[in-house]
Amino acid sequence: MFNTLKEKFGPGLLYAAVAVGVSHLVSSPTAGATYGLIMVAYAVLVCLVKYPTFLFGATYAAATGETLVDGYAKMGKWVVVLFFLMQLFEYTFAISGVAVTTAAIMRSVFGIEMGLGIEFGLVASCMVILALGRYSVLEDITRVLVILFTIGTIIAAVVAIAAIDTGGASLSANIGSELAGENRIPTILFLIAVAGWMPTGTAGSVGLSLWVKAKSIRLKRPVTIAEAAFDFHVGYGTAIFLATCFVLLGTLVMYINGVEVEANGADFAAQLISLFTSTIGEWIYPVIALSAITVMYSTLLTLVDLMPRSSAAALVEIFPVSAGEKSDRFGKIYYIFIGVELLLVMGVLFILLDSFGTFIAWVTSMGFVVAPVFSFLNHKAMFGPDIAEKNRPGNFIRYWSIGTISILTVVALIFVYMTYLM
Repeated sequence: MFNTLKEKFGPGLLYAAVAVGVSHLVSSPTAGATYGLIMVAYAVLVCLVKYPTFLFGATYAAATGETLVDGYAKMGKWVVVLFFLMQLFEYTFAISGVAVTTAAIMRSVFGIEMGLGIEFGLVASCMVILALGRYSVLEDITRVLVILFTIGTIIAAVVAIAAIDTGGASLSANIGSELAGENRIPTILFLIAVAGWMPTGTAGSVGLSLWVKAKSIRLKRPVTIAEAAFDFHVGYGTAIFLATCFVLLGTLVMYINGVEVEANGADFAAQLISLFTSTIGEWIYPVIALSAITVMYSTLLTLVDLMPRSSAAALVEIFPVSAGEKSDRFGKIYYIFIGVELLLVMGVLFILLDSFGTFIAWVTSMGFVVAPVFSFLNHKAMFGPDIAEKNRPGNFIRYWSIGTISILTVVALIFVYMTYLM
């Protein structure tokens, strides 16, 4: 049975792990706590808008046997350089934010204080796991973590629905009035920040292609398009389902009680856990704590893999070597960037920790600014000459992808205008 699971699931579950992190444990409950159940529809809509961009990450690799980085390289070396810089920036701050949030939860759960020692220990433990086992170990550990946090989240949501008496209170705010009133600019910026990493940053689409290729190497055979698409849909569906669960939890535990949301994301995660125990009972604490820790650690583990993996894939294209040397060069750069990653993350934590809540909100918003770039590049790769006509998506997905690029571009322009030009 376990071998069957290894055959069918891999990159999709890794994607679910990287997606279900800060965007779900912090942004989704915050959205529910602020605006109620209307944010369920919003979270699902955002995920549907981004769907083709992520789908192409899985199916491009299966159709060509190459990664999206290889596809970018065929558009020009400058595209790979741009990707390298964008992913280095995004993953550095993403890893830092997830490490801070995970450490805050562990401090709350276990009552330990070690300064930045917990953050350092968490990131370092992920690096040791990856340095020793690389993709195979990453896939095996993440599979267990995804199952654990999915079960924990479902239990928490079901218990909250059954145990919390809404007292006939309204479960949703009027977003329309917010957008038409004096708070329209903060509301719009909040919605963009939530959407930036919902379900995750679009750079994750490249990670999907890298993982599909890694899985084909592990299996010693090509991953078919059908296999890649099935695995992806399980992971993407899991991410959407859990996002709705977390919005629901924020609504039931905080919105209907008018609880003021902590401004700092890490403090909010601890606040949510404590509110569950006070609302439902102390017995729910282990379920919520286990779910929160596994959610965040699985995200951290997959992000820690993505930075050196994406960096290595980009650098072997920027500084090309012969086909025979490519795999060896990739492995060496992967290990080098595990060390580089630790230095970058610890530098960010030491410099920006005091204002990290504000900074993470800005970074998640910037995730939406770069989103149309990845959507456009993925669309161009998927419908380019490297993909046989029979392996290309149909017109429905093609037009959906064009719509995705258009919507993300408009939203990015709105964010830039409101943030820097108004």
